[in-house]
Amino acid sequence: MNKEKLKEVLSLPSISGNESIVRNYIADYAIKNDIKVMVDDKGNIYLTKGSDKMTEGEFYPCVVSHMDTVHRSHSDLIEKDLRLDIEEYDHKVDTKDGIVNQTGLIAKLPGTDTQTGIGGDDKCGVYVCLEMFNKFDVLKGAFFVEEEIGMLGSRQADDNFFSNVGYAIQFDAPSDNWISEVCSGVKLFDQEFKEEITQTLNESGYTKFSIDPFTDVNQLATKYDFNCLNLGCGYYRQHTDSEYVVIEEVSNSLKAGEKLIAKLGLEKYVHNKIVPKSVISERYDKDYYYENLQNVDKYDTLYGDEEELDEVSESITELVITMNDQGYDVEDIKDEVAKYLIDNSLYV
Repeated sequence: MNKEKLKEVLSLPSISGNESIVRNYIADYAIKNDIKVMVDDKGNIYLTKGSDKMTEGEFYPCVVSHMDTVHRSHSDLIEKDLRLDIEEYDHKVDTKDGIVNQTGLIAKLPGTDTQTGIGGDDKCGVYVCLEMFNKFDVLKGAFFVEEEIGMLGSRQADDNFFSNVGYAIQFDAPSDNWISEVCSGVKLFDQEFKEEITQTLNESGYTKFSIDPFTDVNQLATKYDFNCLNLGCGYYRQHTDSEYVVIEEVSNSLKAGEKLIAKLGLEKYVHNKIVPKSVISERYDKDYYYENLQNVDKYDTLYGDEEELDEVSESITELVITMNDQGYDVEDIKDEVAKYLIDNSLYV
């Protein structure tokens, strides 16, 4: 774990629509380390390492992050090519085993004592992805623009780049114990892949599978046929001026990603996508409704069985709670619930 390199990446100002400083940093890193680099028309940047080591039937692991942050107040810093001041502080966590001392990072506007968002969402992910290139001889990396305003970069992901990817791991969630399983109604991986990765994740401290709002692997899982996942990478209070990063948790994320890629190797893990089944039938008229009140079997056919409805209710409840905890407003939550219902064909 290179603490100074993490602080360097976190110091780079970036906003949705102007990710140039972070993109240039990634490009410079790639050139210095003899890694193939490509930038598409949208401004996404892609790295490829080890093409000369690939043999027939092998596929690239791919790490993913996004370069933009929500902190619009940093636009002046970008124009003036300034950097955030990154400061360490003693971060204490109260656990069941007592107080744990960790090292936290916050950001201040340059030359001031004014705290501002550090942009760990998702510059922590950028750092972890770049460190992965120091760990593996064969790897791809995708760094997207404008994730924070609707995954606009990954919506235009380069199809050719992903044509020989075997699986994708994004680092874009809080803490070091967060595994996105469903993202905006899209299953990121199938049950077989979940069974493949669970033990390795558990050994790395990742035990909590979650239903979350959007991030870029939502688009990759929709567009392509490989399994994806998204892991927490040590940031907290994202989208606020009080956002902070815990160094030890970034390190844990890095170790988890390293163990996963070491286990999964250069294989293709095809995502066996399940065609959504309507829990609520499209057929809904008064006569049919009253007729089926007298017949339990037909009633279940109309509305779905109790187990299915419980599963849907649990998924929606978890989505609402998660978004509320992350500070999304009511309209955003309503939009995500509506999208979940539509994506899963849960409509009347």
